[in-house]
Amino acid sequence: MKLSLTDMKIKLKLFLFMFIGCIVSQSLFAQEQQTSNEYVVVLKRFVQRLNDPNLATDIMLSQDLITSKKLDEDLQEYLLASIDEIRINVQSKDINQLEYLSFAQAGRKETSDIDLEGIDPQQVYFVKYLKRFVFAAVIRDSKIASFTLVSKGNNKAHFVFY
Repeated sequence: MKLSLTDMKIKLKLFLFMFIGCIVSQSLFAQEQQTSNEYVVVLKRFVQRLNDPNLATDIMLSQDLITSKKLDEDLQEYLLASIDEIRINVQSKDINQLEYLSFAQAGRKETSDIDLEGIDPQQVYFVKYLKRFVFAAVIRDSKIASFTLVSKGNNKAHFVFY
């Protein structure tokens, strides 16, 4: 069976279209994977710093977290206490056994009660230990933007930013 020149051109265009589509798809996946890896690196660094008993909590607040420029004294004290609470939780674990999961990887059971309120789900990660939730975090600009989930009623929680 001979193909006409028109049929061959159509098949070639179709092949090129599919080939370019594959290249673009792989490129987008690679970019998403790189971003995901960068977020995991930020989260692992934060966990390592939480696990360092010689690192002052206020240093972590200023270097690892995104906050508004002017924190009132009460809010700063609350954040320091929150970091200390997570710190105690992390220090009681073997950090080599921690899992770092993206929002998508965490599954419906872990995420169904979280209202993202416009947060990009690719910025949301969970730290788990032996299949138990340790804490969640929103990561932006190579820092922790939030690690605080609070109830907003109706069995939903949302992240709080400072």
